Amino acid sequence: MTPRRLHQLEAFRAVMHGGSVTRAAEILSLSQPAVTKLLRALEEETGLSLFDRSRRRLTATHEAHLFEAEVARLFAAAKRVDRLANDMRFAGVGELRVAALPSFGIGFIPALLARFAKTEKGPRVSLTVTSSLEVHDMVQSGQADIGFALPLGAAGALNVAPPFPLPGVLALPPRHRLARKAVVELRDLEREPCVSLGRQYRLRDIVDELFERHGIAPIQVAETQNGAAACEMVAQGLGFTIANPVTAADFGKRLVLRRLRPTVEFPVHVLSPPGRRMSRTATQFLETVQEATAPFLKQWG
Repeated sequence: MTPRRLHQLEAFRAVMHGGSVTRAAEILSLSQPAVTKLLRALEEETGLSLFDRSRRRLTATHEAHLFEAEVARLFAAAKRVDRLANDMRFAGVGELRVAALPSFGIGFIPALLARFAKTEKGPRVSLTVTSSLEVHDMVQSGQADIGFALPLGAAGALNVAPPFPLPGVLALPPRHRLARKAVVELRDLEREPCVSLGRQYRLRDIVDELFERHGIAPIQVAETQNGAAACEMVAQGLGFTIANPVTAADFGKRLVLRRLRPTVEFPVHVLSPPGRRMSRTATQFLETVQEATAPFLKQWG
């Protein structure tokens, strides 16, 4: 768009908002003849009849109102561009958009993002905590620069780093009878009260398959939508749950964590939009996540 056309649109928008050429001239700090000239040039060059001048004053036509809606969107987009430029200039390295499944996104990733954003010239950050399916969709469509999710069938092209093979750990209330054991056998959980994820979640399938494969039948006393909520129920004494160690660690001494034999693996995959290299900022944040997960893998792997 040329500067000439931009000035014409500014004059048009000012008249529509102000209701008259006089008011538009005041808004733009121009003379009334200058505003009139801009409006006539806009009409001539676009071939649109934007104003009715038959009654010695400007009356917006139907075309003008339709045109105004598009002009409003244009100026709104320009404002967004200006805000983004200001944010990037202020932050130094732009924006980092992260999407994560709840087991990573409720406590672990927010803490790392906060520290990452505080670094010198750190980026402006945004975090979306949602299901693995939604994480894949956001990364695929470019709405997130990096995603952390459970694997889905046909998303191999999104994977940009080895997954985090987080082992399942047994989370118990502090006074549970099994808390005295260093390693709990799966068979010890027969008929024990269990807090599970909802049946619509892949992590629930992974745990159920473990029990079914070994013929173990705990008593399902509660279901919830994410691992943090399950751990809170366990901390309140409702039963046990099998969680990833990253989520369970947030509860400190309110939970007793024990090795489970045999156990399951929760493979958190690292995703990046297809068709382009991961940004430097996303790569740096991935390194931060890898460093933070290393102690969990060493302790429980």
